[in-house]
Amino acid sequence: MIPINIEDEMKRSYLDYAMSVIVGRALPDVRDGLKPVHRRILYMMHEMGLHFNRPTKKSARVVGDVMGKLHPHGDSAIYDALVRMAQPFSMRYPLIDGQGNYGSVDGDPPAAMRYTEARLARIAAELLEDIDKETVDFKPNYDEQEIEPEVLPTRVPNLLINGSEGIAVGMASKIPPHNITEIVNACIALVQNPGIGLPKIAELVTGPDFPTGGIILGRQGIHDYFANGRGTIKLRALAKTEDMGKDRQAIIVQELPYQVNKARLIENAAALVNEKRLEGISEIRDESDRDGMRIVFELKRGEQAEVILNNLYKLTQMQITFGVILLAIVNGQPREMGLLDALKRFIDHRLDVVRRRTDYLMRKAREREHILLGFQRALNNLDQVIALIRAAKNPKDAREALMAFITPAEAKEYAKLVDADPRGPRFSERQAQAIIELQLQRLTGMEQQKILDELADIQKRIAEYMDILGSEKVLRGVVVSELKEVLKEYGDERKTQIVEDTGEITLEDLVQVEDVAVTVSRGGYLKRTAVDTYRRQTRGGKGRIGMGTRAEDVVEHLIIASTHAYLLIFTNKGRVFWLKIYNIPDAGTTGKGKHASGLMNLQPEEVVTAFLPVKEFVAGKFIVMVTKHGVIKKCELTEFDNPMARGIIALGLDEGDELLAARLTSGSDYIFLGSHEGMACRFNEEDVRPMGRPARGVRGMDLEEGDYLVGAEVVAKEGLILSISENGYGKRTPLVDYRLTARGRKGVINMKTTPRIGKVVGILSVKEDSELMIITKQGQIIRIDSKEIRQAGRSTQGVRLVNVEEGDQVAAASLIPDAPEGGASGQGDLPLQ
Repeated sequence: MIPINIEDEMKRSYLDYAMSVIVGRALPDVRDGLKPVHRRILYMMHEMGLHFNRPTKKSARVVGDVMGKLHPHGDSAIYDALVRMAQPFSMRYPLIDGQGNYGSVDGDPPAAMRYTEARLARIAAELLEDIDKETVDFKPNYDEQEIEPEVLPTRVPNLLINGSEGIAVGMASKIPPHNITEIVNACIALVQNPGIGLPKIAELVTGPDFPTGGIILGRQGIHDYFANGRGTIKLRALAKTEDMGKDRQAIIVQELPYQVNKARLIENAAALVNEKRLEGISEIRDESDRDGMRIVFELKRGEQAEVILNNLYKLTQMQITFGVILLAIVNGQPREMGLLDALKRFIDHRLDVVRRRTDYLMRKAREREHILLGFQRALNNLDQVIALIRAAKNPKDAREALMAFITPAEAKEYAKLVDADPRGPRFSERQAQAIIELQLQRLTGMEQQKILDELADIQKRIAEYMDILGSEKVLRGVVVSELKEVLKEYGDERKTQIVEDTGEITLEDLVQVEDVAVTVSRGGYLKRTAVDTYRRQTRGGKGRIGMGTRAEDVVEHLIIASTHAYLLIFTNKGRVFWLKIYNIPDAGTTGKGKHASGLMNLQPEEVVTAFLPVKEFVAGKFIVMVTKHGVIKKCELTEFDNPMARGIIALGLDEGDELLAARLTSGSDYIFLGSHEGMACRFNEEDVRPMGRPARGVRGMDLEEGDYLVGAEVVAKEGLILSISENGYGKRTPLVDYRLTARGRKGVINMKTTPRIGKVVGILSVKEDSELMIITKQGQIIRIDSKEIRQAGRSTQGVRLVNVEEGDQVAAASLIPDAPEGGASGQGDLPLQ
């Protein structure tokens, strides 16, 4: 027993194990692109005679021979490796021609090895070509009873055309497949001009070419691994849209990213639809057959196919990233390299193979030439040779007699030569033996000529071999010629497209910039409708239906804004949510829309009370918030630029109070507040200092008991205030009629309220040419010009604006902006109280 340090032993043993895994199992050789198990399978099938033009044999037979002679590991590991080399969706150029069930892109397992059969594919012959011509070194197998090649003398750059993937100890390799036409053209260019740079190679090799096709987005990841061996490729499915009629479309997936399981993809997509994380899809079907892949995603009516396809890319494996690590065994050591280095390693291997093959062929040719020269001399002295053989007692004597034979003329000629072979032109032992074994039929005139022709041909070939071995240029020419043969036999078109990465397609990219009317009903349903949907009408008209007339469908808020504006949605509990207006469903004039709880995370009994469309969250702008009980608060706009999904606190509220309105200001405007009982208060915005979001604010207007605010406007020194009553009456009053007071005062009379006129439901700051939209509780909508409304003093009743039917009342009103962007400030939401 020898005592050892356990730490030292662990280090040594683990290092030995690691190197064994790295070199002998997990990583491919840079020369033939094969791991040991794949190389052993191909070599054993070659030895078994399972060539592409021969019948197949049971896979179990192959696995058994590989395991018993070369690869002392589990049969399942060998069979899995064999199966992968036969799968057209795993290998860009399969090396094995399989017969039977070899699995599918759905993840179905292959049949057991006792059922399937296999033989080498046609291209596999290129990997094994010339292996019997001493082109590569052989080594003993595990029990030294057999020999196996250390590498295959491949004529194709298998490492790059088929790729490889393996996890070793402390390192991993992940090499994508490429198109054989591009790679071989790059090899040819590099053989012809060894000094060529990567830019030229990158013109010939555009990028990976996966067996399953798909689309590569962008070229940066390709350039990265071309240069240094590492890069990240964004790969997505190939899909198109089909029109199904009746405003419905379908997304058809024709190709999937490499190594994506089709069945699992469909299953995950269905789960996302059921979980409401992927909306707009009504049905998913797999219509794939022997003619190709076809996954159908049927869309709901009116859905944007481009946006849903983008969500499929984002949420499913229809888009993946492929991290390239170009790592392979070089001279017995793992090495990471770029594309140019990998190509040069293959070319060096080809040059060495051709050189060794030529050496072998030269040696064999010289051996044959030696025999043929003996035949030639024998034919020149045929009678004497025959006499010597007939006079000999046995073959041995005949051989010795031939080896001693020389004619006087030959002896005289050779005597003149300096440093001549002492044996002269006598037959060698091999020549003598060949002459003895020569069949009599070869002595006919025709056969004698064949011998002479063969000698001439052999000598010609020897000259060619000498040229190859004596000239680097000729040697490289042979390699180029063979590469062109490979190109002619196996060259094909790319399967994977490469396009520029234009980023994700969002709904915003597809939505037209236009003004829309955004409404919220008493039941909490939101919708948007094109402003042009509504007819402009004269004062006193009845309007048209804009929403349902059920109690929960009664409109409570309306605002006009651009589809591309941000919408800050304020609730009665003082919280605010962030939403793009185009995300609010377009439901038309009669549609119900979508409930607020489906668009934002509302709490129980929380309802929307105010909207504020904002184009950009910039410094120097403020939001003024007003509560039902007359509290006012001002915050910087930038404090609202990143609300969370659960909403953020915009205003702290006293018990029983609710947020009424929110307005965008410049910081130096004037505030105009109007109450339900017809009172109004105008004061300088600078009287309200900016506060933090959780603060409760200060008193904006002193209200009488039972009174409450119905509206708040940001106004200038001059202008017009439009007041609207619940029974459809309204008036325009110059701002100068309202004296400027301090914040927190009772204010002045704004509008006389009587049973006929009704209480005030809202106020708006208007211009002479402003356009107005008014909605009643029962959903009637009317558009009128503000200039049609008569100007009147503060303490007046106004004129009829809307012909309100019995039991109906005005619900909300808003100004329609003059331009798509300018009017989106939304200064005029009139909530029904």
